[in-house]
Amino acid sequence: MTENAILYDSSKCSACKGCQVQCKQWNNLPSSLGKDTNEFTGSYQSMADLNGDTRLLIGFDEKAADGGIEWAFGRRSCFHCTDPTCVSVCPSGALSKLDDGTVRLDSSKCIGCKYCTAVCPFEVPKYRASSGVSNKCTLCDDRTTAGREPACVQTCPAAALSYGPREDVIAAGKVRVEELKTAGFDKAELYGETEMGGMHVLAVAKFGLEAHGYKRNPKAPTAAMIFDLMRPLTALGVAGIAAVLSVSFLASRGYERPDAAVDATKEEN
Repeated sequence: MTENAILYDSSKCSACKGCQVQCKQWNNLPSSLGKDTNEFTGSYQSMADLNGDTRLLIGFDEKAADGGIEWAFGRRSCFHCTDPTCVSVCPSGALSKLDDGTVRLDSSKCIGCKYCTAVCPFEVPKYRASSGVSNKCTLCDDRTTAGREPACVQTCPAAALSYGPREDVIAAGKVRVEELKTAGFDKAELYGETEMGGMHVLAVAKFGLEAHGYKRNPKAPTAAMIFDLMRPLTALGVAGIAAVLSVSFLASRGYERPDAAVDATKEEN
């Protein structure tokens, strides 16, 4: 199967946040509807970071420049790594990698252990307290398997998002970087071609990776190796607890405390 990917071009993004809204609408994720419920921080960014109800966020980096403000926007969401540490440590099998490169999260299998968040270099999977499971972008696998684009891509009015075979996405990203460099943006870079084994969400960073909030040379933390070693023990532990509880239940059937038992067959005098 062909590996597909999203390309985010920060140089075309207007930060309209239409992708954020469409992501929530398609995935039935709630937003606060109260007036002035979010305190203004001095930035036009929607919130400080992703959370259990938000899979996609456009980050703002606002710097003073000659004649005004220089904006550097960044797309914050799951990158769908080729070497996903979250999949390797998940003890319940809730996280898996599909043939097209999507890192899928099956919430029905998630046990809310938060291992995935602990080992992700980007801290992307977020715990959703309302349901007790982790939540993250699924690359709209329910849409793409039906031949449709991801919801965020379809709704982008500035054509800052595109979707297609990963090889084509990489080629298009490199062409755009060269165009930006020719236009005087010497720090322009493509993010995601090789990072974490290669990502399935790539980004054209107009002002360089750091300006757009992208981590250079991301690596799995040491905890990932520990969790990976612990995973079989965790699964065994869950099975062991279930077995112990089953034995305890069977052993307790018919048991009565001598000082508290009531014989229902006795007639009252």
